[in-house]
Amino acid sequence: MEMKFVRLSLCLIATVMVGSFTGVTEAVASNQDSPRVNVIYVLADDMGYGDLGCYGSKLNETPHIDALAAGGMRLTDFQAAAWCAPSRRGLMTGCHPNRPWQNEKGRWGRLAEAVMIPELLKTADYRTALIGKWHLELSEGLHPLDQGFDYWCGTKGSNDWDGPAPNYESFRSAPEKSWKTPLYINRENLGPVVPQSGFTKRYTEEVLNIIKAEDDTPFFVYLAHNMPHVPVFASKDFQGVSDNGVYGDVLAEIDWSMGQIIEALKKTGKLENTIVVFTSDNGPWSMFTEYSGIARPLRGQKSTTWEGGTRVPFIVSWPGQVKSQEHGGLMTHYDIYATLATLAGVTVPEGQAIDSLDMSKVWLEGAESPRTKHIYYFREAMAFRSGDYKIHLKTRERTREPETGKREPSVIRNPPLLFNFTGDAFERRELQRRQPDVVRNLLQEFEATRKAIENWEPF
Repeated sequence: MEMKFVRLSLCLIATVMVGSFTGVTEAVASNQDSPRVNVIYVLADDMGYGDLGCYGSKLNETPHIDALAAGGMRLTDFQAAAWCAPSRRGLMTGCHPNRPWQNEKGRWGRLAEAVMIPELLKTADYRTALIGKWHLELSEGLHPLDQGFDYWCGTKGSNDWDGPAPNYESFRSAPEKSWKTPLYINRENLGPVVPQSGFTKRYTEEVLNIIKAEDDTPFFVYLAHNMPHVPVFASKDFQGVSDNGVYGDVLAEIDWSMGQIIEALKKTGKLENTIVVFTSDNGPWSMFTEYSGIARPLRGQKSTTWEGGTRVPFIVSWPGQVKSQEHGGLMTHYDIYATLATLAGVTVPEGQAIDSLDMSKVWLEGAESPRTKHIYYFREAMAFRSGDYKIHLKTRERTREPETGKREPSVIRNPPLLFNFTGDAFERRELQRRQPDVVRNLLQEFEATRKAIENWEPF
């Protein structure tokens, strides 16, 4: 851990000697004498592309999130990983989550050596807090407090870990008290002191306390909701408020939470100097039907490499800086690292965040996205995209049978399936037999990209 900070410090000293931060946009450069921008990054768990009103949902009412989108940028091609933990690895490190993280120090040795976003922002005197789900291990130097967070209130992992078998019948009929998910405050495991239905309200209160604190130093708050991951429970005030059952109730409470956060920023005069992001860690676990969300009109669900498994809502707001617009450029969860570094006025250390592309000009100017390629994994490389074309070498419709939990294998596609997102972002019209040359070229790109990721050398 010491060596990590030595490398980071040397890099920052070199930056100061040069006398400028490379790549800082005009909006940031013009405010160098102003307080650094605050950041609140809100990550829903298993929320689908089609779950929000601003993304076309007719089932769920999400007025506060819709208002955030109306006043900021709404992305239509933001890519997360296919499931929970990899999305968090990519977000925190700025690296493709499927790079090999093991070394002689353990399975996650390299991950512990990475300079994560909160560590980087701490060099610019940010207050940092994780409120909610971590899901990046607590051992091997990976506790949130070892990775740059000043404060943590939340859960080690998913809210279905400490309870009945994770299948449809459990999520339908098991009482809330069956899940005994422990709450952590910093390094202390308090046990199941907050029921599942209380997570969203508790987390919201924690964020509000940070916003309202009489402290002029900038803050980075990572609010990682447990909901709407199954099992889904809403607090008493939100039970029965939706026409979409308990799932709709849960989304209504998350939307309320977003409204509370924005209102607190307004009342404290901090809204104009705060970047607020709202997104999801992956697509919905649709096989659990009424207890999960939808990805429509996209194909697929969580733990698949169809677009419905990885393409998620993404909204960014910064009043006076991010203009109200929709943007269709490709962006990934591991691009957030370089983007926030630029907007906070800090430099990414050499060798860190090696896959992260700076999207600050996309956010601030509506510029074209610099990202044109993306490789999709679910435990292994399964699909690849270059420009408007995407190939699938393996596919799956779901990972397991929802009633029994029995694992279901992926299907090898030979030749790979080919789709063109121009006119078919929903992956319905197969083109592989009509365009074999495109398939061959994409296969070469896929293999080169896969090898570069999986044969990665240490920091």
